[in-house]
Order: sequence, then structure tokens, then C-alpha cells
Amino acid sequence: MPAPTPAPDPDRLTGFVLCRGGLEDVVARELRELEIEVVDKRKRAIEIVTNLAGFYRANMGLRSALNVLRPIRSFNARNYDLLYYQSRKTNWHKLFPVDARLRIDIKGHSPKITHTRYAIHRVKDGITDTFRKLCDGVRPSIEKRNPDVHVVVYLEKHRATLALDMSGTPLFKRGYRIEHGEAPMKEDLAAGLLALSGWDCRSPLLDPMCGSGTLLFEAWMMAAGIAPNLHRRFGFEALLDYDPQVHAAERRRLEARQAQPEGMRLLGIEIDGATFRTLQKIRAQHFPEAPIQLEHGDFRNLDPGGEFGAAVCNPPYGLRSGETFEITPLYQALGAFLRQHLAGRCAGIYTANHEAAPHFGGDPKASVPLLNGSLEGRLYRVALDGAG
Repeated sequence: MPAPTPAPDPDRLTGFVLCRGGLEDVVARELRELEIEVVDKRKRAIEIVTNLAGFYRANMGLRSALNVLRPIRSFNARNYDLLYYQSRKTNWHKLFPVDARLRIDIKGHSPKITHTRYAIHRVKDGITDTFRKLCDGVRPSIEKRNPDVHVVVYLEKHRATLALDMSGTPLFKRGYRIEHGEAPMKEDLAAGLLALSGWDCRSPLLDPMCGSGTLLFEAWMMAAGIAPNLHRRFGFEALLDYDPQVHAAERRRLEARQAQPEGMRLLGIEIDGATFRTLQKIRAQHFPEAPIQLEHGDFRNLDPGGEFGAAVCNPPYGLRSGETFEITPLYQALGAFLRQHLAGRCAGIYTANHEAAPHFGGDPKASVPLLNGSLEGRLYRVALDGAG
């Protein structure tokens, strides 16, 4: 008779933190700052070992991550039937209640599992058949838009891992974006850009084309040690082993790290009137105490004043038809503006227009590739020599 499989050590639970490509080192550093053990760095994923408290802390405290997964079963995924059989063998009824609303997604890549919708269908059948057998014919319902439980099938080469998404809603959805479509840059990307830009999280920071302020708001939370997701719901709250007391204790632990930075100044300049009004509304509703100064106008006509330690910016890319001719003078003016007002400092400028980047001083050798949706953007780290 084979030896029984030992129960998992509750203090040594494996997890995977997903992120966009290029931010793996940033996320690993954030995890270590949250006192979570990093086991391995992979493409767009960090393997961790932690406990339930660590899962809760990671979800509330990570800035540059997308989701935190808790693996349930890993196996060789040679075909779609194995997805069903392995899902069927999993004791889902011990993980979440039968009345949970369920969503299933595929992440990663496999040479054997290439039809995403069929793979989801097979896993769904395995889960629901398990519940039917063990719960008197009752099964969870499928809900794509607002699920209670999110199951992820993570594919890596020939292996598949069934995992629970402890985050639920992706972690970049902080809750302060009050209007759809006003901020094309996701919050996780903004936090990652700031971490890679060279800014020290203490010196005054300038964004001369700030849009709806995502970079500024993320910068403030970084400087003040404010965990970005303290007060939202998470996927782990729908699981049967959810411990609200541990969750509350971890929230208090993160709140204790907050500190008002002395001498902090964050300045954002925005030319578009409607965007500027949205920017003001977000600041008033969500960041009323933050030392964020907002100026409405064209940076080319404004003197920011004061001493800035760094600048970070996500200027227009000019990739749409009819916009290309405007980008060269804009990028030239941006480079001149930054050299004038931040001589001897550094700037991090993110763009997907790599042909125009040299006009503000961008050098591919001093850049980091980071996808913004389907756009192949790069963060250009520019040393400002002061030459006008």
C-alpha cells in the first residue's frame, strides 16, 4: 500500500505571482520587502513560499504585480482529456462552497494545449462533475464578469497547474480610477516604471505630461509607504479557509508602515482640459492629503520652479494616423525642458515610439522593454546633462 500523501505544511505554501514581462525583478524586490520568500523568478511569474497571512499581505501590498496564484495540482498536460481528469480528481468542494460563482481562465503557453476555449470547457466540466458527485447533484454556476472564485490553468511548456487566484480582480485595479478610459496606463505598469526610473522615492518628482495622474498617485503611495490595495475585496475571501482575523491583522501590519515623507513634492502638468478635470477629481476624492500640485497648461509654457530630483513621463506616442508629424517637435521640446529644469538629474520616459525617442535623448541601450497592452513600449532612462 502506498504511503498517504502528507498534508501540505500551512506555513510552507507554494504560490506564483504573475506580472508583465520586464517587471520580474521589481516584483521580486517588492515581495522581499513584504517579508515573503522568493524561490524562483520565471518569465512573467515569481514563485514564492508563504502562508495564508503572506498571501493576504502580498495581495494588499504588491504594486507591480497582476495576480497572486495558489497552486492546487500540477501535472503533465499532454492533451485536453488530462485537463478534465486532473480537474475531476481535485477536491474542489474542500476549497470553495458549491454556491460560488466561478470563472476559469488559461494563462501561459503550451505546445499541446492551444485551443483556449476548449481547455476552459474541459476544466469546467471536471470541476462541476466533482461537485455534482459530492454535493447531491448541485454544482457552482459560471460567472465571467463578477465571479466569487477565479480558477486559473497556468500552462508552462508541457505542464499545467490548476490554481486558485487569490487576488480575484487583477491587482492593478486599485479603485481610484473613477472614469473608464481616462488612464491608458495601468497602475502596475506605472509603479514598475517608477521603480525602474531611478527615482529614490524621497526627492521631488515632476511629470510634465501627467494625463490623469496614474504615475503621480502611484509615486505618492510609494513615497508614503501606503499599500495600494488595503481596502478592496480579494478572491481569497470566497475560499473556505479564509481567516478574516488574519486578514485584518495583516492590514494593520501594512498600515503601520505608512509614514508622511518630509519635503515631498509631486508636480503634474496636463494640457487637456477634460483630462485635467478628471485628474483634479481623483486627487480630491482619493488623495486629498497628498502633496500633489497640479498645473493646467502646456509644459513648454510653464516654469515648474523648485528643485526636482527626477522626472517621469508617459508622453503621447504619435502612432495613430495623422499624429506622427507632431511627435518630433514635442519630444525635442520635452528633452529641452527636462535638461533646463533638471540638469544633472535623471528622467524616466516611457514610449512606444522608438524612432522618435532619440529626440528627447532616449537611447535603446539605456532602456527597459515593457509591454503596455499590445504596444511594445520601453522605459528610456535619460541622464540630463543640462545642455540646452
